[in-house]
Amino acid sequence: MYMKNRSIINNLPIQDFNILLARFGLEKTWYSVLATHLLNIGRKDLEYILKEKEFKNIEIQSFDFLKGLSVGEISVLYEYSLAHVDRDKRKEEGQYFTPDDVAQIMAKKALTFPKNKIWIDPCSGVGNLSFWLIQYQENQEDFLKKNIYLIDRDELALFIARFILTIKFQKKDLRLFKNIISHFVKADFLFSDNLPKYDYAILNPPYVVTEPDTHFETSQAKDLYAYFIERVIKTTSGFISITPQTFTNGQKFNSLRKLLLDNFNSLDIYCFDNVPDNIFKGIKFGSKNTNRANSTRAGIIIAKQSNNKQVFRITPLLRWRVKERQKLLVSLDDFLVRIEPSEDLFPKLQKNLLPLYRFVKNQKKILLHLVSNRPTPYKLIIPSTPRYFISALKHPVKRSSYKILYFYSQKEMDIAYLLLNSSYMYWWWRVNDGGMTISEKTLLTLPVLNEIMVNKSLLTKIEMSEKTNRVIKRNAGKDNENVKHGSLLIQEITANLLPRFANALGLSHHNSVF
Repeated sequence: MYMKNRSIINNLPIQDFNILLARFGLEKTWYSVLATHLLNIGRKDLEYILKEKEFKNIEIQSFDFLKGLSVGEISVLYEYSLAHVDRDKRKEEGQYFTPDDVAQIMAKKALTFPKNKIWIDPCSGVGNLSFWLIQYQENQEDFLKKNIYLIDRDELALFIARFILTIKFQKKDLRLFKNIISHFVKADFLFSDNLPKYDYAILNPPYVVTEPDTHFETSQAKDLYAYFIERVIKTTSGFISITPQTFTNGQKFNSLRKLLLDNFNSLDIYCFDNVPDNIFKGIKFGSKNTNRANSTRAGIIIAKQSNNKQVFRITPLLRWRVKERQKLLVSLDDFLVRIEPSEDLFPKLQKNLLPLYRFVKNQKKILLHLVSNRPTPYKLIIPSTPRYFISALKHPVKRSSYKILYFYSQKEMDIAYLLLNSSYMYWWWRVNDGGMTISEKTLLTLPVLNEIMVNKSLLTKIEMSEKTNRVIKRNAGKDNENVKHGSLLIQEITANLLPRFANALGLSHHNSVF
């Protein structure tokens, strides 16, 4: 049985929860769990909720599965239950919950938006983003009644959300659960014409590849999250979202970047790596892979319309250790860098390397100018899946994914050998990409520095390192060979190319921004 012997939240007896799912099915299990929790918290003013038709003939359990759980942890349990009942369907949905600490950061950003406006959570799930948005309001109960709508195609999730928000925020309105029902709308946000009026949105849309849909300008992205962001752009005066950070680069997202730039003059974008910690906690429920860790590299967008001059700020691709998570989240704004964006790319830059970026963008040559489109005797092999390093090799390695570049001459190959094995190339990849593999575009657009001096001794050291620093990583049951040059050698190569920026570039390999 899927996840049979694992506890997904603290010491929650997941096997007992699985028995309920097998016995009652998804909906009745959750109605039973909610009713049990409501009786367990002992608030007489809330017991009217149990008169709802959903709780008719529902069995009360001896164990309160929701006791002590945060709204984010309830989301985890709900995601788990969906995947447990139908793993294939959940994988297709591509929906991952927003952890409490991240949802709090996003909700606090909403406090910088104009007051007394209407918010929408267009793919709310059980409502953890909405929960924290309401939590930070001055009058929470009034905000829930008047200023927010939750939209989802999942009627059970909406019911759970209404339950959670009622028991948390009911104060004066002793029929709050009934009185807010119109604010929980079962609908497909992308296509519904009967949505309530709203000003702003907060969302964590589905992350799933889909077919191109010509209803959307972003159809070439072939990703549901791009469609959600497009509709939010076109129907709001601002929004807060968390999605994969793939929208910052890649030609297929050009239309989405253009929509962002054309419609908002205040944009802050926070970009997160997936190692060593990940902004999304836990696992991917529904995944059939042996490794079920959620490997999404995420990005948070804060978009507003204002009367001021356009301000675009972005962070580098942030890395942090697990123990530094809270430190990272409270200091996010410290990493924002003001840049001039374009629809072609949102470069992810550090403050201290912004001068380098401007310098190399003015170079006359890129790597493409050195590369032959036909085989020559001068070639380099570039393994395609970087993590903490990139290598370019003269000798073959045993692996399934790599690129081969051919050069016109020995000198051009030597120049590329130095550039590609330096921290400069690794930094360029993180600025322009940062995905699972090196794209050909990122590789071939690497600016070639003017008047590089080819250091023969350094070339020899790199070749020697190829022989002595081979490493193997097992992936999908197969061994993939690579070369991991020593840090001192990489530092020497980088200092030879860019002495002024060598130390800062070297930090791009580290597993923490702190």
